[in-house]
Amino acid sequence: MSPSTWTPTQAGAAYLAALLVIGALDALWLGWLARDFYRDAMGELMRPDIRWGPALVFYFAYPAGLLALALTPMPEHAWGAAARGALLGLVAYGVYDMTNLATLKGWSWRLSLVDMGWGMFVSCLGAVAAWSAWAKFAR
Repeated sequence: MSPSTWTPTQAGAAYLAALLVIGALDALWLGWLARDFYRDAMGELMRPDIRWGPALVFYFAYPAGLLALALTPMPEHAWGAAARGALLGLVAYGVYDMTNLATLKGWSWRLSLVDMGWGMFVSCLGAVAAWSAWAKFAR
């Protein structure tokens, strides 16, 4: 079944799967696993509190971009979704990190490389989750 014939159920399931996987993994990464890394690497650049408005815009928009840019047309296999998701993560997080590296004092190569690696990983898993949800309803 081609992406042009996605049903609302397939599109909704794929979007929700990507949203949940990316949201849960980022919450774990930023809230616990890498919290001190980012705090140490960013120093004074990091806000003491989270601005939830911009964060929510990102978390609701990024899965839609993942579906539109990495999963259209839908690959035949999960590994295709994984590869396309990882590439989109590299580009999206790379734009952010390389721009910060070019314009912000105190932004390091180490921070950029770790963040870009994370972007590839989380986008890869989000794309695979979306592909899996789509495939479940494509049968």
